[in-house]
Amino acid sequence: MSQNRNNKIVLNAFHVAKPLVSLESNKNFLDARNIMERYYIKRIVITSPEDKKPIGIITEKDIGRFLSSHLDDKRNLEEVLLEEFLQDKKNLYAVNKNSSLGVCVQIMLDKNISSLLILDEKNHSNKIITKTDLIALIATQGFGNFIVREYMTKNVISVSPEEDLSVIPSLMSQFKISRIVVIKEDKPIGIITSRDIIPKGKYLNFETQSKGFKNALNEKKTNDAKVRKPIMIKDMMTADPLVIDEEANLFEAAKIMIENRISGIPVINKSQEIVGIITKTDIIKAIADMGKNE
Repeated sequence: MSQNRNNKIVLNAFHVAKPLVSLESNKNFLDARNIMERYYIKRIVITSPEDKKPIGIITEKDIGRFLSSHLDDKRNLEEVLLEEFLQDKKNLYAVNKNSSLGVCVQIMLDKNISSLLILDEKNHSNKIITKTDLIALIATQGFGNFIVREYMTKNVISVSPEEDLSVIPSLMSQFKISRIVVIKEDKPIGIITSRDIIPKGKYLNFETQSKGFKNALNEKKTNDAKVRKPIMIKDMMTADPLVIDEEANLFEAAKIMIENRISGIPVINKSQEIVGIITKTDIIKAIADMGKNE
């Protein structure tokens, strides 16, 4: 930590970052899923089995993208090695542990990424800073007069509750998003995220992993054979999602996200109709603007 000319304590990347969680690339999808669930994290750093150095990051969004291109893949999760997820991955980005939070924010925006590795004096990395870490800081310190309406994403990707769940991975991959709002009569009635579509059973495919979705599946017997109905979005969505008014302060949005461990909130107007969605990326943009005004 350091002090600026106004004797205000200034935090750097190292003080805000958290210990990183990693797996070697020869581990499998089941290992990654179990660790994500155990620690309630959205990303895992992938390391080389040879020298243990970071070679990539797998996020929940990456898993959704992977599933969209493997809809008919019936492999067991233990057969899918993590190196498969790294084939189309972007470069890793890192900052020195003494880098300012403003530098971290700008790199995340410029590179369209959600996390940065933190390097120590020996260029080793054992910590990571994420958008969540930055927003958690804002949620405790306040946010000035920034309004949700000014920073929200207005183009909301939405679905009907009656659509087949299988459309979700494709939409997430196409629009590079990790949450989709479920709409009925222009009002948000649910939300489905990349975490919701991570296989809960042992298999990649929606049909073969059905034991993980047993509460969402409807089965009927026909001539002693089971006929499986499609899984509807309404069966898997989180109903009655948290929402926020378009005139609310971004501080309130940040606080809701941190307290409820979510990354996006549907934005409504006075008629309770959806007018946008506010995400962590949107708040990071506001943090960047706040830094410019200081």
